Amino acid sequence: MSGLRSRSDRLEEPCPRGVRGRCQEGFWHRFRGALGVALAAVVLLLGIGAEGSTARWPSAAPAQETSCDPSWLVADWPARDLLPQSETPASAWYERNWNGGWGPRPVSYPAVAAPAGCDPVQWQRARVLAVARRYLGLSYRHHHLPGWDPPAVLTGPTNAGAGIDCSNFSAWVYNYGLGIRFTSNVQQQADGPLAPGRVLAPNEPFAPGDLLYILRQNRADVSHVVIYVDDDVVIDSHGAFGGITEHPREGWYLTHYSHARRIIEGRVAAPVDDLDQPGKDPAG
Repeated sequence: MSGLRSRSDRLEEPCPRGVRGRCQEGFWHRFRGALGVALAAVVLLLGIGAEGSTARWPSAAPAQETSCDPSWLVADWPARDLLPQSETPASAWYERNWNGGWGPRPVSYPAVAAPAGCDPVQWQRARVLAVARRYLGLSYRHHHLPGWDPPAVLTGPTNAGAGIDCSNFSAWVYNYGLGIRFTSNVQQQADGPLAPGRVLAPNEPFAPGDLLYILRQNRADVSHVVIYVDDDVVIDSHGAFGGITEHPREGWYLTHYSHARRIIEGRVAAPVDDLDQPGKDPAG
């Protein structure tokens, strides 16, 4: 990422044509590798010995005698993948160009509780990162759903193919991962009555899973959102990188930082009714 600073003037351009194919072809390969990395990394984030309970997770001995198994972060993914991604039946996804090329709107996923033996807040934060890493390599598109893969004859070349943009990605990660659904409009997600969680104080430390909002080049308003991993690394979907990547937080990401929102803390934020309408400018 040493070239990020020199490329900062291109960070609002669409995904280069030469990158799109590589992003899509490498998606499942990167997914398998990223999943292994995620499982190893989240051990550092998981609490040990805190109480929690849910009937959907493997039974455990009393909390004080157990640790939080990292495999539980992904244990329900096979079942969750069988749920519909959208309120629109999959059989109708390609009958027309839904929502001007943005595609079908997402369904609200069921809420997820931390397994017994895991600290709820730390587990939820690790879960967000695990879900985000699952999509590493997915291309950048102005779509609501990662699974919508329209042909060019339906949407035109710009919106053809699978992919997702920055604020639809952040909204999808929380929806799929924790059952917390909020708006995918980047400006409404950053501020206002539909914005999730709370704004962090200027000097408040970030935590994994926080959403960091970035101003456009002229600083007129927010144009981008990333998922915080640590002080040096973020995950986002951006056209300049061809889609979803985990990369250093530097350059434009620092110089045009606006503010951060926290969704996971002492209790999980309640779902927000989501209008899922594109902002006045494309997200990400």
